[in-house]
Amino acid sequence: LSCADNITPSMKKIVSSLPLLSIWGTSMANALAITTFNILAPVHRSMPNQPDPDLNRRESERQEWWRPRAEGVAEYIAEKFASSDVILLQEWWFDESFTRIFDEAIGDAFERVAERRPGSVVGQDRDDGMCCLVRKQGLLELVKSDKVLTGPQRIAQIIQCRERLPYNGEGGRNVFIANSHLSFPGDKDPTINNERQKKEAGIILDALTNARNEWDKTSLSTESCLEIVCGDFNSNSCSSAAALVEDNNFVNCVSATANQLLTSVGGAVNIGTTHCDHLGNRVSVDHIFLRVAKRKDNKDGQQRSVKPERCSALALGYLDTQGTRILAVQRDKILISGSAVLSDHRPVTAKIEWPRLKKTDEKLSDMYVNVTMPLDPLEPAWGIVQDD
Repeated sequence: LSCADNITPSMKKIVSSLPLLSIWGTSMANALAITTFNILAPVHRSMPNQPDPDLNRRESERQEWWRPRAEGVAEYIAEKFASSDVILLQEWWFDESFTRIFDEAIGDAFERVAERRPGSVVGQDRDDGMCCLVRKQGLLELVKSDKVLTGPQRIAQIIQCRERLPYNGEGGRNVFIANSHLSFPGDKDPTINNERQKKEAGIILDALTNARNEWDKTSLSTESCLEIVCGDFNSNSCSSAAALVEDNNFVNCVSATANQLLTSVGGAVNIGTTHCDHLGNRVSVDHIFLRVAKRKDNKDGQQRSVKPERCSALALGYLDTQGTRILAVQRDKILISGSAVLSDHRPVTAKIEWPRLKKTDEKLSDMYVNVTMPLDPLEPAWGIVQDD
């Protein structure tokens, strides 16, 4: 969602048609659940209430400082997100004791794969990075993970997953995920911050496209795949980075700004604050973007270059004419400031319906088109946001 003022009459018309679309028989229990969560690495957390702030003591310096919070975060993930199919974590700490705490709490339920950030010296990695958890009994299975350098000492994690159970003898469809953490807007000039983040987002999009193209070269499947860009953008949905992602036909599942109200859908719907930064600013920076990529989209193996025509059905979170859609987006309400926080970010979870239709279901597409057309291709995308 780019701005509340962009909610046009045609979008309101589509909203009024939603009851017709509900006959598709959505089941939250069968929905694909994706969670993003910046867990605030102990190496980045300054200890509160320090007698000498100039020392800037870090939580990671003493086990008695970082261990209670680490155990709390691990238990929280194990209990709160036990049904998430994939959990994308930013600021994962590679300390062996820290890792062991998480493996003991969630190792039986989730498979873990992590990528480490490079350091300032060649060959020396930093202590933190990105981590992906894939539920062992979930809808997806882990295929592989890689990383791409998006800036000095900054990476994105590129993950490929596949549907766990074959469909009528066919292979499972693939999901490509970019676990992202864009740079903090620390420059005094906002233009420099925006351009830097936009460049990072562009690198991530290219890496995601490359991963899909590599799979496409060897795969015999004719199925479309799902692509996800998510994580801590360090900027809201009106930023240049988020706009670039949406320009590439992704749908933003979370609301555009921290305090936006979408009363046009029958009530106040607001994702709210997801982060309290080190300056005390409360902002909405944790996003999940989705796109359905058809095989024909990458047959030529080209990088993203031409902005595709954007269908306004995306404004309701409908990603294709086969019923793929965003069902809900939820932000968990944990404390993000003070000495007793689990993290300074709140996790965000998107639930997605990704049906696999037979040829006999073609009328479903016709109904979808008739309900949602004609549509204005200039309208921005916004997800159906549901605050818990």
